[in-house]
Amino acid sequence: MRSFTRLASLAAAMGTVALLGATAPVFAGETAGDYMDDTAISTKIKASLVKDQELKAFDIHVDTDHGVVHLAGNVDTKVQKADAIRIAKTTNGVKDVVNDIVVGRN
Repeated sequence: MRSFTRLASLAAAMGTVALLGATAPVFAGETAGDYMDDTAISTKIKASLVKDQELKAFDIHVDTDHGVVHLAGNVDTKVQKADAIRIAKTTNGVKDVVNDIVVGRN
């Protein structure tokens, strides 16, 4: 009986550790909810870039961290660069945009 109680206690403790590990921050200072919000922002921006007829052919990288969007890649014109920045800045949840888009293909 005593070994059954120990086994049950050990199982409960391991379950608690697993549960806490699943809810731990994705990165230091970032919760799983923050990560999901950033992923949703990046996804919305990428979808908008693909919908834009002038930008859909370009490979513009979008990364979001705590609401700050980082854009990188190459476009052909300054207008296309400005359009990509505008799309990012007007997306719900975006706090700031870091622009590393280069005009002119490599």
